[in-house]
Amino acid sequence: MLGVICAMDIEAEGLIALMQDIKKVNVIGYNFTSGMISGKEVVVVLSGVGKANAAAVTALLISSFNVTEVINLGVCGGNIKTGTVIVADSVVQYDFDTTAVGDELGQLDGFDSPYIKCTPQMSELIGGEVRGVIASGDKFINDESLAKFLAEHFNAIGFDMESGAIAQICTKASVKFAIVRVVSDGGDITEYEKFKVLAAQKGVGAVVKYLN
Repeated sequence: MLGVICAMDIEAEGLIALMQDIKKVNVIGYNFTSGMISGKEVVVVLSGVGKANAAAVTALLISSFNVTEVINLGVCGGNIKTGTVIVADSVVQYDFDTTAVGDELGQLDGFDSPYIKCTPQMSELIGGEVRGVIASGDKFINDESLAKFLAEHFNAIGFDMESGAIAQICTKASVKFAIVRVVSDGGDITEYEKFKVLAAQKGVGAVVKYLN
């Protein structure tokens, strides 16, 4: 079974609309919807925004459903053209900072690098338009200086608020995963509001293509 984690309604609704034999369940406040898409079993969960939400639903998805792989689907900010589908090679949590004790910025406890690698086989099948690093943290980035720092320090082409936590939990649980993000803005809230629906729809198309 494929598990798909979305942060917002606009990202989840497009997939749920394609489902047959729908079943819904609420687990400690998080809504999981399962069904069939293109003859494949899929469960979609709406996490809400931020890394704590994302980590919680990832753990619930893995422990409560028979998922063998996970896709994080959503929109993101980016240093590249709006509307571009990014399939991440790796993700980094840029706001995790234990540099005071000698770690690299973004290096999580129990990991030997700030970069958490996505499952190559899944990423290759999904394809996308570009591949690269996504920087993840609990901040909506509308600061050009921070966007520039993420690009220069981590070589990040996109930035979001959930994928780092999802990658962390999937890696610890030895579950295959991919991160699919469509650029909705370059760090501009006005641009985000204008393009988020179109970007979300494009992301749904990438997941359906993978299922087929």
